[in-house]
Amino acid sequence: MAKIARLGDATSQGGSVLEGDGNITHGGKPVARVGMKASCPKCKKGQGPIVPVAPRTVSLPGGPVALAGDQVACGCPPGSHVLVPAQGDTQAAG
Repeated sequence: MAKIARLGDATSQGGSVLEGDGNITHGGKPVARVGMKASCPKCKKGQGPIVPVAPRTVSLPGGPVALAGDQVACGCPPGSHVLVPAQGDTQAAG
């Protein structure tokens, strides 16, 4: 089980999740979905969509939930830029 990503959560390259679904919140923050954007201060592209690293069993009406370890498809080498949500014990099955 992995932590659910939300608007403002950190990434491994010092960026953050830029988008969230305002209709679905957790801990007062909008939940991020696969395909939403995260920033990247390390590459020239500056941001990229969130892409899943495994199949999802948790999905919102607008698409699958983004989870810890999902990648940001920016200009960084593949697999080097991932989501690192900070909230406590909230987890979802991948």
